[in-house]
Amino acid sequence: MILSRIKLCNFRNHTATSIELGNGINAFLGANGQGKTNILEAVSYLSLTKSFYASGDAEVIGIGGEGFDLEGTLLSDAGVQHQVRVTCTRVPQEKKVLINGTPPERFAAVIGRFPVVVLSPENGSITFGAPGERRKFLDLTLSQVSSAYLEDILEYRKALRQRNRILSDNRTRGALPPGVIEPWTESLVAYGSRIAHRRAQFIAEFRSHILSAYRSIMPEEESPDIGYLCGFETGDGEDVRGYAAGLSAGLESRHSEERRRGMTLAGPHRDDLRLTINGMDVQRFASQGQHKTLLVAMKIAEYSYMRGMLDETPMFLLDDAFSELDTGRVHRILEFAGGLGQVMITTTEGTVFGRSVTWGNHNRRFSVEHGTCRQEA
Repeated sequence: MILSRIKLCNFRNHTATSIELGNGINAFLGANGQGKTNILEAVSYLSLTKSFYASGDAEVIGIGGEGFDLEGTLLSDAGVQHQVRVTCTRVPQEKKVLINGTPPERFAAVIGRFPVVVLSPENGSITFGAPGERRKFLDLTLSQVSSAYLEDILEYRKALRQRNRILSDNRTRGALPPGVIEPWTESLVAYGSRIAHRRAQFIAEFRSHILSAYRSIMPEEESPDIGYLCGFETGDGEDVRGYAAGLSAGLESRHSEERRRGMTLAGPHRDDLRLTINGMDVQRFASQGQHKTLLVAMKIAEYSYMRGMLDETPMFLLDDAFSELDTGRVHRILEFAGGLGQVMITTTEGTVFGRSVTWGNHNRRFSVEHGTCRQEA
């Protein structure tokens, strides 16, 4: 997948920006606060219908503006061109997506159609933050390669919200009418068992990708690993039925505690990942440099995994990815990036590229200043 052209109108501090991108590495250079990350955010909207950075659409509307307008021309690996447009208004608060002039049935239908991998400072919480950040990593990766997984996640979240609402009401009112919670429990088990089973499969497939990516940027004396910590006992079997039996048993065993606390206490919404380097827990023992190296390796592995699973080569967005890394690791990352598809990189220091990248029509360098973007010679 190649993004050949993008236009930003009233998006963050970009009043009217149009960019013609190269098929290889595209570097956006400039001081902090000039609008480099905003360009990658706009690409995220075209691919995922939302920002990887902002918590809401209203945040990215330019100051004093009534809404933003994004347009992109994307070319698939098969040579098919797509025009994608995303608009959002402040009043009424409304977002629209058009693909070749036609709105998708729902925003979720866009996920995976224009695959993207994002590495930004906000991703740092994957290695040192709360379990929810690692679940987000799982869900976004798997949702882009499997529409069935995305559908299961959406249905599971709906069942979880309804079940939690019933449990919360029971805690407040002290009464739970017969037959009210059971249908939502059945849905929770049906979707939750499939989600957990697929996550376990993914981790088994993903481990080799992480090791390979880590070795590409670090000496062999460090060896990373990843493990899946399921939010419930998985029963006797390794198939979906075993996971369903385990989740059902987990919910039943927490029956009284759930009613006392007013929330669902078993299920994939309580999953986590165990990340290690040389067998040592990353969250407890890793240095800042090891955290950053592992995060970069996980994102490179995500790219490698998605490229193997999809008919489309993902776009790779690297936002301020080189901070806290030494020159050797930066150069190895750039050498690796040069062999990928389209890569977009933001940095305050153009010198990090050194001789690793040859600039021209394939690899392009842009200067970003005060919400304007200019291609450098």
